[in-house]
Amino acid sequence: FRWIKQNLNVPVLFGSTKNAVFNQLFAALMTYVVLRWLYDHSKSLIIACKSMPLIRFKELMQENQFQAEWLIAVTKILDKYVYFSRLDIPKVG
Repeated sequence: FRWIKQNLNVPVLFGSTKNAVFNQLFAALMTYVVLRWLYDHSKSLIIACKSMPLIRFKELMQENQFQAEWLIAVTKILDKYVYFSRLDIPKVG
């Protein structure tokens, strides 16, 4: 629970019911997974001297203050997956 509160940026739980806590933690976990996936895939397109830790990536994403190299890498990754999601996949059967 401590890891969740620290790493998923959940300093305060807004609700006291079981459902409210579950929903808040689930939303934080989903956000973390998406950001981690985007970070890992974008990092492969960045040269070593321009790399940054995940926590800095999350901060810059939140502030919309990416360096040009990171902005280009994130855009390439997102464009690639948006393109694949729009392809018509023939149904089998």
